[in-house]
Amino acid sequence: MALDTSSRGRALPPRVNPPTRRLNALETFLVARRNLLETIPEAAFHERVMTGGRLTPWTMIMDPPLLEHVLKTREAIYPKSDATRRVLKPAEGESMFTAHGSHWRWQRRAAAPAFSPRALSACAPAMTRAAEACSARLARRGGAPADLHPEMVSTTFDVICDVALSGRETVDRALVSRTIDRFMESVARVDPLDVLGAPEYVPRPTRLFARRRTEMDGMVDRIIRARRKRGPADPPDLLDLMMTATDPQTGRAMSPAEIRNNLNAFILAGHETTALALSWALWLLAFDPAAQTRARDEAQAALGDRAATEADLSALPFARRVIEEAMRLYPPAALLARTAKAADDLGGEPVAPGDMVLIPIYALHRHRALWDDPDAFDPDRFAPEAAVGRHRYAYLPFGAGPRVCIGLAFAMMEAVIVLSTLLARFRFERVVGRDPHPRMTLTLRPEGGVVLRATRV
Repeated sequence: MALDTSSRGRALPPRVNPPTRRLNALETFLVARRNLLETIPEAAFHERVMTGGRLTPWTMIMDPPLLEHVLKTREAIYPKSDATRRVLKPAEGESMFTAHGSHWRWQRRAAAPAFSPRALSACAPAMTRAAEACSARLARRGGAPADLHPEMVSTTFDVICDVALSGRETVDRALVSRTIDRFMESVARVDPLDVLGAPEYVPRPTRLFARRRTEMDGMVDRIIRARRKRGPADPPDLLDLMMTATDPQTGRAMSPAEIRNNLNAFILAGHETTALALSWALWLLAFDPAAQTRARDEAQAALGDRAATEADLSALPFARRVIEEAMRLYPPAALLARTAKAADDLGGEPVAPGDMVLIPIYALHRHRALWDDPDAFDPDRFAPEAAVGRHRYAYLPFGAGPRVCIGLAFAMMEAVIVLSTLLARFRFERVVGRDPHPRMTLTLRPEGGVVLRATRV
């Protein structure tokens, strides 16, 4: 793949070329089945607000103050869209990731202690162990080209299993992998009935399996039953915390189905997004050897040849910037959708109940009015002095407002620990003709893999 160059002559990492005109419903469906990113019009990269849609009117917003309005100020009238909930529920059930209103709010309050600073500190050793194991696997490859995306998935999966279950119950890796792949290639794909604006009660042919109990549900139910018999771990893990969690305002506890749905969600989503951030970060550092050298120098100065720990995080600011920039260019959740439940006004555009509000985070993160040289890889955008004056809602890899990702701090700590450990020990190099292409169904994945050489330094 030939790489473009920026206005400053810098080579640009892979990007999607947006359509220069609006697509009709049939074109949108066909393009979205291939890559949702290719449905975002070119105008979204420099305009504040766009509107369209005949059967289902939509408003697309790329303006930070308007995003704050939707995601924070009036969040209650902009729940996740019906289409989004339809996609997520087969995999996650009625978890805090799909629920809204009071049902979401109490689950969020009940789960919050599992993500407190104290709880996160207890998770850090699992991240260090996973980084060490990943390093050992890469060393055994002897510098041969390999797709590192599955390797990052394995690493973050190790973390989530250790953190969620203390390694006490067996998780069927192959089953989880099959579930995610089947979900991404069938349920998570755009359905023509959604594009045509069909009501939610109309069955979607591609989602009929949502009506039956999945294999993963059965596995997680068995894990929960075994834990009830065995008792909590010491210290308690995520499953223990969910089983004993109560809403501090009402005292309500999670039902067995709610525990299962939320554990499912954490297992599925808790490692996928961090693995994607790490995969893109490694490729970007191979793409920019100078940035990689700088990140390696930082890691080696802080770590020597040992694995990173929580105590090292303050000495690894550039590694964090690399992760943040990777998620700017390739946000795991690159397109969000909300359904308006009440009349509103967005930048002078009227919104009626039932209208869809689209938030193209991929375009927001590359918006010409918000970012200098937006398609270029530049981790120093996230240096403290560079971020002064930047609107909080110009950068949304984890969302924002009351529904900001509950695992934000967990994911960032994990990503910095793993990335710095690998950089202190390996040099990563691109393989000619094997650059990835950004492709989105539900998450933004590197199509073609992240094929790199990892050579011991």
